[in-house]
Amino acid sequence: VGLMCRSVLAVAGDDALVLDPFMGSGTTGVACLQTGRRFIGIEIDEGYFDIACRRIEAAAAQQRMALSV
Repeated sequence: VGLMCRSVLAVAGDDALVLDPFMGSGTTGVACLQTGRRFIGIEIDEGYFDIACRRIEAAAAQQRMALSV
């Protein structure tokens, strides 16, 4: 996630909409959440899609908890 934030997403503007057509376990989605970018992920494998959804939801929950403190 850190590498994604520093490298690939550094090229995208702050208000970018990032499309990941091979979402896998959701690393790009988590990085987008952490950097305030919008994200669309596509994954054909249902197992990986479920993993990605859980990771992205967990990252979103961590952000909400951090904001409420």
